[in-house]
Amino acid sequence: MAGIIWSKEARQDLDNTFLWLEGESRSYSRKWINEVFHKIELLEKFPKMGRQIPETRIESIREIRVGKYRIIYNTKKTEVEILAIRHTSKPLSEY
Repeated sequence: MAGIIWSKEARQDLDNTFLWLEGESRSYSRKWINEVFHKIELLEKFPKMGRQIPETRIESIREIRVGKYRIIYNTKKTEVEILAIRHTSKPLSEY
């Protein structure tokens, strides 16, 4: 089982996204955050469950999707590092 580590940027992305969604719909924001944490729990057991990110072509950099957001992470031997959360409408090159 892999340990989960959140980068500082990913934590900020999570907070900012949740707050923005909450401003749009409180019920959707709660559903979204619950799904984020559910998928993160799955990553502990199945770190390679997400797809490789085409923009990077690095095997260890992967993503899972929650709604219209990409959770970008790096798989390592004994841990998964959550790197960022990005909206699917924007390519990673814009960040």
